[in-house]
Amino acid sequence: MGSLPNLHALSAADRPPISRLFEAPRPVVRHHLGGAQHRVVGGSLHHHHHHHHGHHHHHHRVVHQTRSGGACWDDFMLEQMASYSPISSRSTRSTATAHSTALPARRRDSLSSSGGASSVRRLIAVVRSTPSRLGPVYSRRVLLRNFAALCLGHATVSAALLPLLALQASVSAWWWRPGGDAGALLLAALHAAAALSSLGAPTLVQRLGCNWTLVLGYIHACVFFGLHLYPTTYTLVPAYLAVGLWLGPLVSARVTFLMTLASKLSYVVTEDDEVEDVDETSCRRETAVRRLARGLQTAQDFGLVLGNGVAASLLWYTQPEDADVSRPALNALFLEDESGERVCGSIACPFYSPTVDILDGNSTIGVDADLLFVLPCKTSAMLASVFLGCSVMGVALTAAFLDRIRMFVYQDPLERPTGVAALRAVRNAFRDPRLQLAAPLAVFIGLEQGFMLADFSKSYVVCALGVPNVSLVFLSLGSLQSLAAFTLSMMLRHIRRCIVIAVGFVFHACLLLVLLLWKPSGDDPALFYVISAAWGVCNAIWETLNFTLLVTVYPDSWQAPLAHCYFFRFLGLSLAFGLHGGVCNWLKLYALAAALVLAVLPYTWLEMRLESRRRFKTHLATL
Repeated sequence: MGSLPNLHALSAADRPPISRLFEAPRPVVRHHLGGAQHRVVGGSLHHHHHHHHGHHHHHHRVVHQTRSGGACWDDFMLEQMASYSPISSRSTRSTATAHSTALPARRRDSLSSSGGASSVRRLIAVVRSTPSRLGPVYSRRVLLRNFAALCLGHATVSAALLPLLALQASVSAWWWRPGGDAGALLLAALHAAAALSSLGAPTLVQRLGCNWTLVLGYIHACVFFGLHLYPTTYTLVPAYLAVGLWLGPLVSARVTFLMTLASKLSYVVTEDDEVEDVDETSCRRETAVRRLARGLQTAQDFGLVLGNGVAASLLWYTQPEDADVSRPALNALFLEDESGERVCGSIACPFYSPTVDILDGNSTIGVDADLLFVLPCKTSAMLASVFLGCSVMGVALTAAFLDRIRMFVYQDPLERPTGVAALRAVRNAFRDPRLQLAAPLAVFIGLEQGFMLADFSKSYVVCALGVPNVSLVFLSLGSLQSLAAFTLSMMLRHIRRCIVIAVGFVFHACLLLVLLLWKPSGDDPALFYVISAAWGVCNAIWETLNFTLLVTVYPDSWQAPLAHCYFFRFLGLSLAFGLHGGVCNWLKLYALAAALVLAVLPYTWLEMRLESRRRFKTHLATL
């Protein structure tokens, strides 16, 4: 029999939805098992009281009607159907005549026949194999529509946030006093706050729900971009800290909703799919997780490409008019050698000149660099307006089209509040030896992403090509990263993971060597896009391996490991942004090479241990 549901968790999940869609006609959900069709019609509550062998049994047939039109099973009905049998069907036939007369004669005959009894037994097996904590079963159309809404909201917000990170980290495009590396310091504080908030993210998501967490996070993003229209110290510092505090719960809510949809989809039985046992159900769930994660990553990369494409267009549109204004400000950010050329690449070190020389007719005068803007005020305001519009669109899509899907709830044997169980799970994640071996890779992912956003953008791209090319470089990175992530996600089922790790290690080591020896120049601009695209492939390898490891090793308890992973990833990003204005590039490249080795070695050993354990279990199953 199924376990009793957690009444406290169910009552917490029954909060009013964010928005109500137009009511659709109530469909009939048919479960095809063994050639017999079982129909479930939503919107009614039937109570049947029967006496069988001197005992008083209450059979509740409860069907909920979702606000999107899909019918779903209730946990009480699933529990009672687990004890259903052909004998009890004969005993209840006399008391349920009024209901049975509405059914076709052929259906009544099938229920009383041996085929109908076999179909009922198979339905009981399906019910028993479905964990009650997964909540109701929704139709496939409803689940896919919610996934599309999740991807669209994530794509629009990514189109606004990722281009801003590159421009703010490299040249502090939005700051009340131009120059220096104030933008990178703001981003370091943002990701430090995000690392702390990721530890409490599972608790907050359990309390608020995925929908409210996503909507509130996107509203914070709207305020964040709006404050960039008139950047001041008193508004930007609190805005960056507030977004950092919501970034951890935002990521957790997004992945929680994705995993919930994958679990629901794996238990939707159609004409072509039949659930035979628990192993087949697990395989279906793993396949659903891979497909949905592939789609969500594609949406993020599409947002990265779209946002950088729009930003590059605006930068190039304003560049001819304001070229003479931005060039002196860039000269204040870079050292010059004996020949008067900028020092770019790995040999560049943090530098900021308080004054800059400007040619005025036949004489040269010194001008305060704080009075010169790297980006014209008109350009920065236009970019902030576009980013604000994208974030508002993300809020609208999420609030209007995302349904309230009942999600996974932590089960505490002591019946303590849900948040306490989530905090205990996060604390125990730091003691897990497998997560300890995977933590260095999460730190390296943050370090290499921060290096590209801050150091490569400034010391390579801006120094040699100018500010407008930053967005084009990340457009190239996002395009190939999307292709690599999509391809690798499908090939991981056919290629050993250790081979993928080796390929990623060799590629990334070669890229670090190229950046260390290469002297960037504006004469070969194509090389900038090739390097960034190859870096996107390496980033896709590490992110895909890390995510698939978490959802495979922890199929039912992935929230705490996910919080553990993003805690170290945000720490790596905060460290990379914090060191942007204080360490020379060649030291950062050597540090990245060392971090790559220290991350890949324990992760490879972990993958080998897990692979040997899987082979051992497979061998035992064949005996």
